[in-house]
Amino acid sequence: MRGKNILPLLVTALLLAACMGPIPTAQVAETPGSFPSSPGSSAPTTYPLPVLNIPTVTFTYPEPVTPGIVNPAIPLSGFEPQPGDAKLTRGQVFLDLKASSVVIRESFPVQVSAILSGNLSDPCHKLRVVVIPANAQNEINLQVYSVADASMVCITVIEPFTATIPLGNYAGGHFVVYANGQLLGEFDA
Repeated sequence: MRGKNILPLLVTALLLAACMGPIPTAQVAETPGSFPSSPGSSAPTTYPLPVLNIPTVTFTYPEPVTPGIVNPAIPLSGFEPQPGDAKLTRGQVFLDLKASSVVIRESFPVQVSAILSGNLSDPCHKLRVVVIPANAQNEINLQVYSVADASMVCITVIEPFTATIPLGNYAGGHFVVYANGQLLGEFDA
């Protein structure tokens, strides 16, 4: 009776261990210091610090074509395209336009942001938003999409999101904001 219960438990444990993959090992960071080079030697060995070459990435947007924009630099939201996105698969975003809006702050020049709400296909998808500054017709366009690594296995459940996207500062004119070609809102500066 006891042998019958052990076999299914053993098979389950082996399957779980196989699904987990390799167990990460703790890594010890090298710090500079003097250590004996061998157990019997008194000559110290000095270990150098590792050298890290981390590139600096800056994002720039094209100059606006309308004179209504006071500050052409649109503040970053954290949802801009990232380095390495070209290697990822582009996916769809399900925008909830009824829950999304354009927010105007009482200031001069007027500061405008878009509040976007919706759902991503799953938790592995990451939101990306490209703000295209106002054109000659005072239309501001947002390209809203997601990216994901196609080789990753992910749980199939929608992932809700809410994101605040700065649109810039404006001083005069009537502007219309579109998200993926759909009207998001309008404002007067």
